[in-house]
This record gives sequence, C-alpha cells and structure tokens, in this order.
Amino acid sequence: MRSAIVVFTLLASALAMQVAAQTSAAEPVGHSSGALSRDEQVTLVVHTAENCPVCRVWRESPSGLAVAQQLPQRWPHLNVVYVERKSLHGSESELLYPAELQYLYQARRERYQLSPPVPLFEIVRNRQVVARQAGLQGWTDGIVPALQQLEAGRPASAQSSVPR
Repeated sequence: MRSAIVVFTLLASALAMQVAAQTSAAEPVGHSSGALSRDEQVTLVVHTAENCPVCRVWRESPSGLAVAQQLPQRWPHLNVVYVERKSLHGSESELLYPAELQYLYQARRERYQLSPPVPLFEIVRNRQVVARQAGLQGWTDGIVPALQQLEAGRPASAQSSVPR
C-alpha cells in the first residue's frame, strides 16, 4: 500500500511538472517594469485544492507552505493569499477570493478558467499578474526566485532585517 502511495505521489509530481512547463511556456504574463517602490504592495496568490495530492506534498514540504508562511515576515510588503477550492476537479468560486482580488476572479471567469491547475502560484503587482507557475518545480524554480529578484530591487529601507 505504501509503495502505491509513493508511486502515485511521484506520478502526480511528474504531471505537475509537465503542467508547470506547459503553463510557463504557453501562458507568458505581463511584467510591470521597473523596481519596486519602497511601500509598493506585492501579492502572492496560492491556488490549491483540498484533495490534490501534489498540493498535499507542497503543504507538507519544508520548502513549500512553510516557506510561503515565512515570506511576509521576510518581506513586509508581500501579502500571501490562499485560494483553496474543495475539489481538484471543482471550480474556484467568488467567495474564495478576498475583496481586493475580486478582479482576478472576474478575469478568470471571463476566460472560463475557474479550474486552474493546482498548485498554481501567481505574483501580482499593480493589479497585473507578473509571474505564474504551476506545480512543485514552478514553486521552487520559478516563483520563489522571482520573488527574491523582485524584492531585491526594492529600496533597502523597506526590506526586512530577517537573514536570507
């Protein structure tokens, strides 16, 4: 039984990596030009599903949810928002999005994309998605380095003194 779970997790991870590669290649996102201003807010939107095995691996990994929860302490102007739908095969609803991100929900609804691949990570700056990656590799190799690069351009007085 345990070997079946390991095989299933590996297959789910491989599928997520394939989705991440397809998402990053097929869905380039706009980039806000220039460095962050001292007080500019950035939002990381984390899309998951309760019954998603890859999401579970991300949540339980020391480089997954634990890192996401520490990011706002490291970078005080970063807001992390979790959008977790009930089912992997279900759709996101308007109620899952906070008021300040309703425009993202509306844009997804207009494009008929209410069931994005999960886990999906989006960096939002000035109401624009500037980075979007799916899967475990998308998190570690795409989103975390993109946040580090973005925050490195912020004036030093706005960065936290938490060691890197």
